[in-house]
Amino acid sequence: MRGMRFLGPSAALVSVLLGCADGTGGPQGSDVRIAAQAVSDCGSWAPDPQPGVQHQTPAGLRAGVNSAELLRGMRDPDPLELPLAGEIVELDLDAGGVLVQLDDAQLAEGSYSHIRIGLAYAVYTVRARAHAGVDVAGQLRIDMALSSHQGPGGVSRSQGQYTASFSAYGQTQTFSGATTLDCTLSAWGGIAETSGEAFRVTVPLPGGPVEIGPGKTVSVELRFPVRDGFGWRDVDAAGFVAGEYDVAMPPEISELPDALLECSLFMADRCQGEAVVPLHPTWPMPDCPVVFFSDGQQVVDACPAEGQPASGQDACYSIHPPDYGSDGERVHDRVTGLDWQRLVPEGELDWWQSRDYCAALDLAGFEDWRLPSRIELVSLLDFSRVDPTIDLDAFPDTPSEFFWTASPVPFANLAYGVRFELGFIYDHDPFGSGRVRCVRGQYEPPAPRYRVEGDVVRDLGAGLVWQRESFAVPMGWLDALAACEDLSLDSREDWRLPTLKELQVLVDGRRMQPSIDVQAFAGTPPEWFWSSTPIAWPPDQGWATSYTDGYASIHDFDELHRVRCVCSDE
Repeated sequence: MRGMRFLGPSAALVSVLLGCADGTGGPQGSDVRIAAQAVSDCGSWAPDPQPGVQHQTPAGLRAGVNSAELLRGMRDPDPLELPLAGEIVELDLDAGGVLVQLDDAQLAEGSYSHIRIGLAYAVYTVRARAHAGVDVAGQLRIDMALSSHQGPGGVSRSQGQYTASFSAYGQTQTFSGATTLDCTLSAWGGIAETSGEAFRVTVPLPGGPVEIGPGKTVSVELRFPVRDGFGWRDVDAAGFVAGEYDVAMPPEISELPDALLECSLFMADRCQGEAVVPLHPTWPMPDCPVVFFSDGQQVVDACPAEGQPASGQDACYSIHPPDYGSDGERVHDRVTGLDWQRLVPEGELDWWQSRDYCAALDLAGFEDWRLPSRIELVSLLDFSRVDPTIDLDAFPDTPSEFFWTASPVPFANLAYGVRFELGFIYDHDPFGSGRVRCVRGQYEPPAPRYRVEGDVVRDLGAGLVWQRESFAVPMGWLDALAACEDLSLDSREDWRLPTLKELQVLVDGRRMQPSIDVQAFAGTPPEWFWSSTPIAWPPDQGWATSYTDGYASIHDFDELHRVRCVCSDE
């Protein structure tokens, strides 16, 4: 168990029930009750699991809470601190427990939209198989210190210290260690803070702000799903069983957890169904209109002939031309099936404000608007133009600025966005400012998304076929185009270098280094990959995607980058 990383998938939900007491002769303050319970599942949408990760549902979940605050917003400098019954209140989250119960409390009046929970520790058990001369199935109990605190009996514990106890047939073996907590921004709107050896999670209250004031009764039920909340990757070792969590005794070669619950507690609002963040396209990626060509040095009038340098670039192919329709307020993309807000609101918002704005939007007779995911916003890019890189006939007055997406950057408290000046795709501090354009549309990804067929991978969502192994040697842009045009693989001759937008289809928003499905595309290096998309000026540069983090940037054509070819699934 040495080197454990507790990176739990963000999976918590907060549901808020608000009622008002009769003001006649009623209480002068607010009655506040906050309870918490872990549930096996909730909501109608669940995130896709990471490829290759095994999961199981932990049991016996308990948590020690050492603080609770209500906030007027994510940036509230003066949150309302709620008094607890003790320095640490232990909650039995399986059965449900009361964190705060204040009758007729004299609390600061106000409208509160977020809750911040401080956690001292978390305890739970998972099924495991131990290997110590003989193979024994039993239970592994994990007790993790989330904040530095003083435990029972005055024993001091530091953040990241854990004790793991394996029990079977009445016998128990215990070992301990320490890890660095790596908790991050949640796809469902929560954020975890681990600075100063303190662990706190802050989440929006779905359903709107609660009102604290005379005669108000506020009941907050913190519910979060734990199904498949414990994850690990199988290790191929003697006696280890695929699909079971194997622990060696002593634990030098144990299957280290890939994702545990510590970072998930109270993290999200998934049970409300408010957090659909599509990871992958379930539609073809729209092309960019044919406007210009490059020969590698300058802009030319036509696509270079087959066999000539620069043949096969983005504008040489027209597979899914953009096709928009509009009713004045809404733009319908006939290629992707998505509906877009036509005009963007004035001013800049932070990430949470952008999410809230889209969730509250009532436009063109629809109320199911949301902040777009990274790949959804990328679908709007039009690299045939700049400043902004978007179709201004469909989306007039779009500023050449950074636009938020709903997709957090994995393992970093950052969120992806697209800058429509040139089309850069990168991250931004969620507390920073950006513009917002909302989207609506269903997300029903195929299961599985990829099908490996020998040397190729079929993308069942985007309708593409990919070269499974990239070329072994990095190359310049002209050589990358030629390599794909000349490729013969899987009895197909129609291979080409993918466009920048197609390269972005492969970015796996749950992973970093590499940010790609490591099962379907095993061995992919976390490096830059060439696209077939040039830029108009300077004419000797083009776009590439990094599979370190999914970012997109412009590079000189003579730079050496990796190459993976694609063709349409027809």
